[in-house]
Formats: sequence, structure tokens, C-alpha cells
Amino acid sequence: MNRRTALKAGALGILAGTGFYGGYELLPVMPSRVVDPVDVLARRLYASLDEGQRAETCVGYDHPLRQYHNRGVGGGGRYVFFGFSREQRSILTDLLYSGLSAEGRQRVPEEYFTRWPGVQTMRVLICGDPTTGPYQVILTGPHLNLRLGGKSREGAAFGGPQVYGDQRGNERAGLPGNLYRDQFLIGQRLLRSLDTGQKKHALLEEAPVQTGIELQGRHGSFRGIPVSELTPDGKALAAELVERIFSAYPDADVAFARECLAANGGAGALFLSYYRHGEDGDIPEAQVFRLEGPASVFYFRGYPHVHAFINVAMDGDEPLSVGEPLGNNPSWLDRAGVKALFETALRSETNADLAYYNESSVAGRLRPGLIRAGDIYSLESWQEMVEVVEVRGSNLGALLLDRFRRQGVAPNSEKTYAVATTTYSAGDGKRKLGRIDTRRTGPMLRDLIINHLRKFGVRHH
Repeated sequence: MNRRTALKAGALGILAGTGFYGGYELLPVMPSRVVDPVDVLARRLYASLDEGQRAETCVGYDHPLRQYHNRGVGGGGRYVFFGFSREQRSILTDLLYSGLSAEGRQRVPEEYFTRWPGVQTMRVLICGDPTTGPYQVILTGPHLNLRLGGKSREGAAFGGPQVYGDQRGNERAGLPGNLYRDQFLIGQRLLRSLDTGQKKHALLEEAPVQTGIELQGRHGSFRGIPVSELTPDGKALAAELVERIFSAYPDADVAFARECLAANGGAGALFLSYYRHGEDGDIPEAQVFRLEGPASVFYFRGYPHVHAFINVAMDGDEPLSVGEPLGNNPSWLDRAGVKALFETALRSETNADLAYYNESSVAGRLRPGLIRAGDIYSLESWQEMVEVVEVRGSNLGALLLDRFRRQGVAPNSEKTYAVATTTYSAGDGKRKLGRIDTRRTGPMLRDLIINHLRKFGVRHH
């Protein structure tokens, strides 16, 4: 089972639970006829929480979970369906709608997995205290990470990265029926407006990992073609595309996002890129594209269906970074570098003989400068558990045998080796790691990495 299938199965499980328990008390809640502002609703929800709900739902404003930006993955906050009364779910439903524009209300709640159960497929996390501020309410579910409460204290638009998407049109060229097909169509028109030379620069081979939306700052290196080099019609289409992406969110939040964009050169300072191939295979024309500049990333992944990520800030050199300081990273760590860091931490913290972390699971790059716990929460955004597995030398898989060969060591066929990895990799381990004799579960991977960095700082391997 791949990660996308696992996420889908989780959403369907909640839907099945809804049908099983039934009854008025557990039916989805409709939004109020008149929806109160986010601040009013956030205070009302916060005041309604009992001790148990507060323990699971609430963290401090500077908790690293505020920085997390994957979608539909557990590990923070409380499930709405199982964790809140009908009255509280009514408040949460209104919060969802209050955190969207009139147009956004026609899209986000209509997502394939959300359209019937509503917020009951989601989790809710409250960072900070809405009665005193600063605070942020985060609703996360299938194809969604929606932040409510306005810009962050650090100057991140929307409070941090927003995530949206929809399952419709899955694996079909042109995304028929998808809620965000209009964004794809503008992107397609933009690609078709380029001449042959421009397309050569804009159309790249491999798409970045979907969660790789780290801000690069003024000295960043951006792939693709500068929007400033497009024709007037092309520049207008790029600006229209940004506005269509913004259109789902409230006016005040969008106004600040526009301020951030303008302070960093406007849409003309962005770079435009499209991709031929990604983790799910060949990409139909213009279904995956990216607009990126010093302090913003708009990443539309429309294949096999829509997963889209927005990250906009006032200062790309001082991006959202919260939680405990862990040390200074001297330079960018790419996916191979992150894999090496994770494997060093896994082996060191478990005293294993070997460590393995799948490079395809790396969620992005680690930026240079002061690193905090929130940066690790975002970098390990699948929220995996550590596992130590035991494999006899005679049963080692090709991947680990190759690891020994590169180290110039001959494995002992009679020895049992401890291999530190993750639950996801261990589940797929027979092909890569070998025949596993035993499996022992450890802490969350992000916690293990943070503990390692506390001791040793960020070292490149």
C-alpha cells in the first residue's frame, strides 16, 4: 500500500464509522445561515473544550506542529468525528466556512472525501489561546491543511502554508470534474502561450516532491523561466493564476499575501516551471506546475489528481520556523543529504548496525541557518514511527548487501543484523531489506531526529 492509498483508506474508514454509528447526534452538521467571524468562533470553541479535549486539541503557539504542512496525516490535534459534541462540530463547521471566501466555500467543503461528512473527516489543532492571542486554528483532512486566524507572528501569509486538493478526475488527462480544474486550464493556457525557446526553459524533466515548498529567500536558485521574460499576455495569465489560487481565502488574508508578494518583486519576480515526469509517472500537459520566487511558492500538482501547496511570506530569508532551536545548518541539504542525516540519526539513536530511510519519502530540503523543531516536523511530514528490524546475514536484501559492498565490508551470513528504519519501509522491507525475523517499534521518527540534533547539531554526512 502506498501513502496515497493509506490516506484514502483512512478517510474511508471515518466515513464507514459515520455510517455504522448513525443517528442524529453523529450526522454531519450544516453551516449556520449567518457564519460568525473566525475570531469569534475560535474563542467559542476554545471556551467549550473540556479538560480531555484541551489536552489533545491545544498546544502552545510556538509548538512545532504549527509549522507542519502536509495534509490528511495524523499525529497532531484531535479527530473531529470521535472527539467533539454535535454543538462543537457545528462551531467547527462554521469555522471551516468562515476561513474561506464565498468562492472557497463552493470548493473546499465540496472536496470528494469531505462533501458529505464535512469536518467529521478532519482533525483540529489549536495553537495558542484564541482569547488572548496570538493563535491559529488548523483544520487538516483529506487534501486539506487550512489555517485560520490570519497571518502568523513571523509574517507568514495565511499563518503558514495552505494545502488544498480534490480527488476528482484521478489519473485522467485534463482533470475532468475536478474542483480546481480552472487553475489547471489557466496554467495550460500559460504554457501554450510560450514560444519554443521559452518552453525549453520552462518545461523540466522531474517534478520536485509535492511537499517541497521551502522558501529560498533573495539568494535562492530558481528553475524555469522568469515571469518577467514572458509576453504581456503571459504576464497577465501568470497574475491571473495567482489570483485564482488566492480566490478561495478571505479578503483580509489575501490582502496580506498580496503585500508579501509585492514586497518581493510581485508576480514578475516569480519563476514558472512545468514538469514531464513525477512520482506517479508521466504527467499530462501542464497538470503539474510551479510558480516560485524569493518568498513564495505556488505548487499545483494536478496528477494523478490535485494536491496543491501555497507558501507565501514577507521575508523569504526569515521563513516560518518555530519550536526549540536545534543548531545551525551551514548550507542547503537536498534529498540525498536529508536521507543521510536521517540514517545517521536512526543508527546513532538506536545503536543499530545499519539504517535505511527511503529517499522517496524525503519531504523537501533543509534550509541553511538556524534550524528549529518545526523545520524537522515539516521535513519528516509523514509522521512515521521508527522500527528496528532484525535480519540474518544470509537473508539480507539487495539494498543492504549493496550498502555493505560500498563500505568494503563482507556481511557475516551467520550474524543477525539490527536495521533501524521506519514502519513504512519495514512493511515493504522484504524486497529491500531482506527477510525480517523480528520488528520492534520505537519513537516517532521526528522525535528521534530532534533528540539526535540536540546532541550533535546539524552535520552534513
